[in-house]
Order: sequence, then C-alpha cells, then structure tokens
Amino acid sequence: MVGVPRSTGCQLCRKRRVKCDEVKPGCGNCTKYGADCPGYERSLKFVSGKHHVRTRKNQSGLPSTPASVATASDDSLRRSSPVSASLLVWEPAPHRGQFVSTMVETARAAIEERDASGYFSWVRFGTVGSFAILDGALCSLAMHLVGKDVADANMIAQSRTMYGQSLHQLQQALHHPTKWRASEMLCTAILLCVFELFAGTSSSDSWLQHARGIGILMEQRGAKAHQEGWDAAMLLSFRGVLIMSDLFFPRTDECFLTRPEWRSVMRDRGRHLLQAPDFNEEAIEAVDEFNNRLAEIPAVVKVGYPVMEAGKRGLPIDHVAAATTCRLAAACHARMSEFWSTYKHLFPQAVEAPSKDPQSPYPVILRYERRWAATLQLSHHATMGLLQEFLQRLGWTQPFATSQQEYTQTILRSVEDISQGPLGPYRIGYAMRIAYELADAEAQEWIRGCLDRFKSTYAATDKQTYPEKRTDNKGYR
Repeated sequence: MVGVPRSTGCQLCRKRRVKCDEVKPGCGNCTKYGADCPGYERSLKFVSGKHHVRTRKNQSGLPSTPASVATASDDSLRRSSPVSASLLVWEPAPHRGQFVSTMVETARAAIEERDASGYFSWVRFGTVGSFAILDGALCSLAMHLVGKDVADANMIAQSRTMYGQSLHQLQQALHHPTKWRASEMLCTAILLCVFELFAGTSSSDSWLQHARGIGILMEQRGAKAHQEGWDAAMLLSFRGVLIMSDLFFPRTDECFLTRPEWRSVMRDRGRHLLQAPDFNEEAIEAVDEFNNRLAEIPAVVKVGYPVMEAGKRGLPIDHVAAATTCRLAAACHARMSEFWSTYKHLFPQAVEAPSKDPQSPYPVILRYERRWAATLQLSHHATMGLLQEFLQRLGWTQPFATSQQEYTQTILRSVEDISQGPLGPYRIGYAMRIAYELADAEAQEWIRGCLDRFKSTYAATDKQTYPEKRTDNKGYR
C-alpha cells in the first residue's frame, strides 16, 4: 500500500499482523507458540484474493503459484479454492509448513478470541512442514474451525477435501510395517477424529468409530510408548474422548485405560505436558484423578444398561448381572464422592444470573468464572447422576449426600453459560447427554432445541443420537 512502511518482521508475524521482536534466527512469537520461524526474507508473497492476477492462458482456475493461495487475512482465505488449498498442503515442506502454520494461527486466534483455551497445546508445532499427512490433518481441522467461525462454505469445503486426502494417506500408512507406530501417525489420527467431532462427515456419531480405532492403535503401540513427551501429551489430551467412546460404544472387555500399566501413564506427574509451567499443579492432579475414575464407568454401563432396560420393559432380569452392576456402581460412586471431597475447593462457586435465552425454562441460570474448570465439575455431577440411576433402578435404599435431582438441575442451569464460544458444545456435551436421560419432558424438549443450535458447529451433539423425548411425567427440571 502506498505511503505505508513495509514491516521488517518475520514472515509469520507479518501475516498475523503482530509486532515482531526480530530476534534471529527465530523471533520470540514463533518460539512462544512452538512454530518454526520462517525467517525475514520475503521469499513467498501472500496476496489478497481480490488482487489475484490471472493470465489469459490459465483457464483452469488453478493458481499459477502457491503464493496465490496462502494469506493470513480472512478475505484471501475465503477466496482460495478447495483444489488450490489442498495442492499447497501437499507441496514441498517450506511452502506447506508456512501455509499450515498460518492456518493454525488463524484458527487459534479465532478460538481464543471468544474461548480462552489451549486447545492446540498438545500439537508439536515444530513438526509442521515435515510430515505431509500430519500437515493435511492439522490444516483440515484448522480450516474447518475458521470456516465455521466466519461462516465460509468454501473454506469448509476445502477442509473436507483435505480431510479426505489425509484419511486416505493415513489408512495406507497404518498398513506399513513400521510407519504405523510413528508419533506423527497417532497425532494425525487424533486430529482426524477431532475433525469428525466437529464436522461429522458421514454421520454425527462417526467420531465413535474413529476413537475406537485410535484406542486400538494406542493399545498396539503399548503403554510404554506413551510415557513421555509428545506421546504422553497426546494420550492425556485424548483420554476423555477414548472414555466417551467406550461409554457410548461398549467394548467386549474393559476400557484399556483402567489396566495398571495404563493408569500409571495417565498422569501428568508435574510435567505440565498440556498446561503452562505456572498452572496450578493440584488442578492438574485433579484432572488426572477424575479421568482415572471416569475410565471405570464404561464397565458399569456395559453390564448395567441391559439390566436396566429389561427392567423398564418388564422383561426378566439377569440377577447375576444386576448384582455385578450394583457392586460396580456403588464402588464407582464412592470413588467419585471421594474425588469431590478432595478437590471441591478448586472449583469456584457458580453465581446466579438472569438468562438471556428466551427459550430457556430457567429464568435464573448459573455462570462460572472458569468454564473449563466448570466442565470438570459438571462432568463429575453427570457421572454421579448416572451411577445413582443404576443404583436406584436396582433397589439401592441408602440416601445420597447430593440428590440426582440437584445434579441434574445444576447441569441444566449451566448449559447456557458453559456452551458459549467455539468449543462450548464440546465442553458441555457429556454432562448434557446424561442430564437428558434424567430430565423431564419439558427440559428434554429444551435440550433438543439447544442441540439443533450446537449441531451447526459441533456435529457430535446431533439430537438424532439421543433417545426420543419421554412420554411419562417423570424426570427433573
């Protein structure tokens, strides 16, 4: 632009339009975010999509150079075609790494602007540009998140094109005698599963099959392969999804994360693999403890759900299975109660506030200072409500310290606040799914309306995966 001095910062800082400290060989911003600093030479020019130069000879619509595809501005990102973007992702490393880094930074900025989180903290950005399959998976997820954020159908189409290419490459690599064990391969698989959570390419529950496959991959790699570094961070970041897949898609045996060799690697142990160095260590310990105990719940559901359904329909009950369910549920309930007694002080008390949702059955809702901490709190409440449902159905007579009704009401009054931001439905999904089972018909109808809104950004909350609304007068609100 005439009259505006040209920035002398590194290429990535120029694209992100942030001040660069110009430290060499790599600037401070790139070091902070774990990205490879592309340097200060203007070797690749990023131009706005509306200024693309088209020669008369080029009638195909394909870009003549990679430079016509990549840019950090929303304007040019929206104008790159699905074909051109996917071609750039499979270009040699220098161009590819720069394009992917730009997309990821754009996605991270879009998320953190309205939803403070370290969502990509487990991705090793130093590998960007060196592993094409991983670059494609990372870029497809980033483009989907940005495309949804700016309501750009073209960008979403690009993300799906790249997703399909990465999935095909991953399927081939998993049959390689050695490549299947690579950390980059595991990261690629996880990113594609997260893509399915948000996009639901074939169905809203296709993420379950992906998560099941990742669980098998981790089992085959072995617990020792996930003890340290990047592999440990990936396990810790994805364990919740693995547990959810076992909860809603039961295996023939127990969740592998409950085995002794896996329990030991399911802990951060002061390494701050996902959190900043100054993050509260007791809070990290609480997350580890909760997930270790949550991994025990699929075993209760696997045995108890058929028993409970038989009882509802007036069919004969397997009394051995009923006794096993009661024993397992009581033990898990006690361990979850112990967890809450130990770590309750870490969770700030919710404050009451007027609802802004005209459809909400709750004129006064609950708001939280830290939504990610509240996510763990509500997940605990949902788990307790689920376990109490099994116990009550099987004739448990002892009183509970906190009633199922109180847990359900707390979750439902929290939905409006916790579901805010790009990752809101991801945070509230598990707790809301359990609360739906315990809610009355009116509350269920409201939840189904919420799911319709969430589905546009988070496919895993599709109401088609939920049971039909109850027809009796039972449940809570």
